Amino acid sequence: MVYIIIPVAFLVICFILMYLYAGPFLKGMPVLVYHRFSSTKKPDYYTVATSQMREQLEYITKNGYTTIWLSDMIDYVENGKPLPPKPLIIALEDGFRDNYTELYPLLKEFNCKAVMFIVAGFVQTPDNLGPRAEGEFMLVEEVKDMCKEHVQCALHSMYHKNYHDLTLAEIDEDTRASKQRLDDLGISYQPVFAYPWAYHFKDDLVKQAEVFGIFKKHGVRYAFKVGDRLNRLPLNLSKRFLLNRLHINGNYSMWQFKMSLMGFIRITQRLKKILK
Repeated sequence: MVYIIIPVAFLVICFILMYLYAGPFLKGMPVLVYHRFSSTKKPDYYTVATSQMREQLEYITKNGYTTIWLSDMIDYVENGKPLPPKPLIIALEDGFRDNYTELYPLLKEFNCKAVMFIVAGFVQTPDNLGPRAEGEFMLVEEVKDMCKEHVQCALHSMYHKNYHDLTLAEIDEDTRASKQRLDDLGISYQPVFAYPWAYHFKDDLVKQAEVFGIFKKHGVRYAFKVGDRLNRLPLNLSKRFLLNRLHINGNYSMWQFKMSLMGFIRITQRLKKILK
């Protein structure tokens, strides 16, 4: 009897954990977030090798996933326009120049869409080389080139300051300034925000609600945190400012990437810790 109970109990526990951490299994919308790409630098937490990205895009396209834009998501939520059977958002953060030099050619090759949550103050222009090293972030012409096809931009603050360290007045100004900067540069963007450093006030629900109010004031209609979960479909509008992204670690194996894509990475990581 014991030999039956133990495996059954194990399967039940796995099922419960998958339910809690994997979202709606295969019926959700993954939003995969990337930062940097390199064909020469060793992969790390934030940097995915260009060859890895090629392999991931090949897997996505061969396994029935359809990359969509934020505008497609908004059309689905607000106008009832159907999504493809396996929708997927490829999200880029910050606006690093290697997104243009390393990733953009792959997006064109595989005919994939991507969304770039861009830090407005880091966009390089002759009169503004930004607070970071010149050449590390995209030139305004490069951003516009990407946005001609395959890429949409969205909001990711003015200078990537952690909102944990800002007052409500400073968050208000940061939101206004980042939108104004992109408007001045002629960069179109979707009314969607990604929290810098993924901080979304989960331990201060009063301030969180006030920040949501600031977003609404400035016309921001959706916001993304990092939750390493799929987004349940249909999207829960009460969570429109707490949508999930899955961080893609450059050190992930292809198997771990597949687990992320299916929303199983949290349970995978937990089981890995248990087995250590």
